[in-house]
Amino acid sequence: MKTTSIHFISLHHNPVHNNTHKEYKIFGAQHVIIQKTNVSLSDIAFDKTHPVFLEIQHDQLTTLLDWTNCKPYEIWYFNEKLEFTGKAFSIGEASGSFIIQTQAKYILLWNSELNTKTSEYLANFRCSYFEWQETAEHQFTSQNFSTHYGRFPYVIIKQENSPCFTQIPVHINPVSNALPGISIVINAEVEMSAEEIEQIIVEHVALVQQKESEKQNRKVKVALVINANKAYYFEQDKEPTLNSIPSGGVLLDVEGKIIAKNTEHYNQL
Repeated sequence: MKTTSIHFISLHHNPVHNNTHKEYKIFGAQHVIIQKTNVSLSDIAFDKTHPVFLEIQHDQLTTLLDWTNCKPYEIWYFNEKLEFTGKAFSIGEASGSFIIQTQAKYILLWNSELNTKTSEYLANFRCSYFEWQETAEHQFTSQNFSTHYGRFPYVIIKQENSPCFTQIPVHINPVSNALPGISIVINAEVEMSAEEIEQIIVEHVALVQQKESEKQNRKVKVALVINANKAYYFEQDKEPTLNSIPSGGVLLDVEGKIIAKNTEHYNQL
């Protein structure tokens, strides 16, 4: 499932000057294409801590959305012209099934309990319509994080003589060996503090920096990003140093595909 970048736009009319200005909210959401007329939200595999954007692609007039046991959610509806048509809430206080019939062609939804950041970001925003990032009138920033990317912790490698960075996901005790990035196995039977686990990751990434430098025959710049406010920077034969996290430029995944431009290197919602 990919992350889609969207511009939500609010139109504000100024009666004194008789003009209208636009307020933008730049937004990233998990993009799910719906081709059935009857959909159970509980059957869709998505990360409930992030917003979801449904794109209805069947040719029938209405869609039945089964919200049974899906709560609490805020739901925004858009028509085929990308115009905002209204919102609803699934709070799940009543017994039995909860089914909504809608003519919407695009639907934004998020769990207001698990994803308070989205609620705060869109609070009091009077949306008029949306634009896809790729066709938006103004190209601001973009995030297109696929699964495993844009989540802490991760490693950033600066490309030589280029505005590009490569993001390498870090997986702790992964359930699969096929995940992209770096996998670190920590003995789950030994109780460790967050600081001790962090130190293990630091030592592992130091070896990664050394191997990358040898592989590329240059002093590769590597950063281990722990959270939005903390990153370790590694240089050859030196102890890692703490500083603010890298951002901006063109961010690539391990396969060289662009996953963000001119923005933070993590999913902000």
